Amino acid sequence: MTCSLRTLWLSDIHLGTPACRSTDLARFLLNVRAERIYLTGDIIDLERLKQKPVFPEHHWQLVSQILQLARSGTEVIYIPGNHDFQVRELAGQTICGVRIALEAMHVTATNERLLTVHGDCLDSQTRAGTSLEQFGATAYRWLVDADVKINQLRGKLGRDYAPIASRIKLRLKAANQYIERFERTAARYARGRGADGIVCGHIHKPALRILDGVRYANDGDWVEHRTAIAENMNGKLQLLSWHAGSLHTLETNNEQTLAA
Repeated sequence: MTCSLRTLWLSDIHLGTPACRSTDLARFLLNVRAERIYLTGDIIDLERLKQKPVFPEHHWQLVSQILQLARSGTEVIYIPGNHDFQVRELAGQTICGVRIALEAMHVTATNERLLTVHGDCLDSQTRAGTSLEQFGATAYRWLVDADVKINQLRGKLGRDYAPIASRIKLRLKAANQYIERFERTAARYARGRGADGIVCGHIHKPALRILDGVRYANDGDWVEHRTAIAENMNGKLQLLSWHAGSLHTLETNNEQTLAA
């Protein structure tokens, strides 16, 4: 049964990388019908493609599927991130039915104003002068690559996917502190822009809660978590997940983020 939505937010798909779970996202999109889709950054990993220019056929199929949605009447807005920042040069244009923008102010059915960005615009404030960012990014990429190889082996053995990288990452005190700083920085940024909330991605940590009086929504990613933020027809936000071949609504509340 297809789930009808007013709005869907997706980010951090990382097409062009081995870690991308494009087939899962393609199946997810067959199970939802949204009037509007925000692609909030790191959709195509142009950074990785410079190093290894390989774009698998099933990645092309997902791109084709999204373009077909745009041609069929779904409003698709692409807000580039740090891994596809080159697309920002095309802001203001509509290509193959997809509108490219640097950010958006989404108004829900209940008139809630949600600033929609990728999230890398918050990096300079979140880092707070730390000198470990480059090391952390390199270590994280190694973890994700190892995650892919380990889970390929698990698949051959008939075992389910295990988010090993995220489990390791979230056991590190520094990683948890960084996530908390990012979330609070995002909430302050949204308030400063006159918004009621913010929807972003970037840190691969799905969440939906009220933080310092501001709605904070992070749609997660399609490398580790396979999650999205959705607005139903009544204007309520939900955190959706694709797991074990089916669509799930994750339980959240105003005070708790989703555990990895």
